[in-house]
Amino acid sequence: MNTGLSIGRRPAPPGARVLALTGHADLDTAPALARALRQALTSSPVPETLVVDCSQLSFCSSSGLNELLRARRAAAERGIAFCLGAPSRQVSRLLGATDTDTVFDITTSTPPITPSTWPHERRGTDPHGTGFRTRPGRGMRAKAAALAAEAERQIREGQWEVTPEDAALAGETADRLAQAVGPAAAQAALPTIERLELLRETLAHLTAGIARTHGQLAWFLAQGTASLTPVLQWRTLLADHRQSFGTRLPTPDELTDAEDTVRSLRTALTVLALPTPGSDERRRRQRRDDGDTTHDVTADAAHSAPGQNGSRTDTAAQETDPRR
Repeated sequence: MNTGLSIGRRPAPPGARVLALTGHADLDTAPALARALRQALTSSPVPETLVVDCSQLSFCSSSGLNELLRARRAAAERGIAFCLGAPSRQVSRLLGATDTDTVFDITTSTPPITPSTWPHERRGTDPHGTGFRTRPGRGMRAKAAALAAEAERQIREGQWEVTPEDAALAGETADRLAQAVGPAAAQAALPTIERLELLRETLAHLTAGIARTHGQLAWFLAQGTASLTPVLQWRTLLADHRQSFGTRLPTPDELTDAEDTVRSLRTALTVLALPTPGSDERRRRQRRDDGDTTHDVTADAAHSAPGQNGSRTDTAAQETDPRR
């Protein structure tokens, strides 16, 4: 059975670029997918919109999904709209299971893409008449995407080695953000006052995380909080300007932008919570450097032994920081 990945270009309107994927996007083909996405975002002329046609992508693993997430962040950093086109059934299930269907812009059309097949129900403007609509008010979300891209770069280049404690805190914070801000349709159906309350709740979760750590994760959380600063200036109750302390009523688009920002931060924190290649070896090497040789045997044995439920356990993730 052929499990490779074929990557090609499709005709597209001016200002747009369509990358068509066929086959399997998995651990083996992820490097080729990463190269193709990077080239599609940077080759001249640089597109205003990149659509990744997933209609013939029969299988996508977490490795493939991570490359799509990285490309979305890189696109946001460059001001390029990024869209998944007509995801296959398996890809749609993966997006739903990982809750990333709320992160990506998705269209049901397949190339060649025309103005009539673009999802016009999405709010936005189409200044170039291409049929590709850009969503307004992306300031907060763009900042969060750029922040996530910078964190990923630091990890990739070895400038940030995420500790087990930081990974656990990142995962916990991501879960709290997911509880506060759910799928876009569910949030849009809530009363405005409740949407604002939940956004303020996410600020509380982020600042609580800052108080529990130091170093790069604390700085990441601080900048994530800063990207949501406009939320602090909003109110939903009518008031005389002399009583409102300079706060104002947010627009529906601003609320959506803030909620999209929370989802972007949640996705970035979820990625931070995942183990990075070589992280176990780095921890063992650091323990040896610190003179702790007995723990290696215990941790390795626990890592290789099945847990009570038949799954493997890793006690390294349960270590406590002796500085606390």
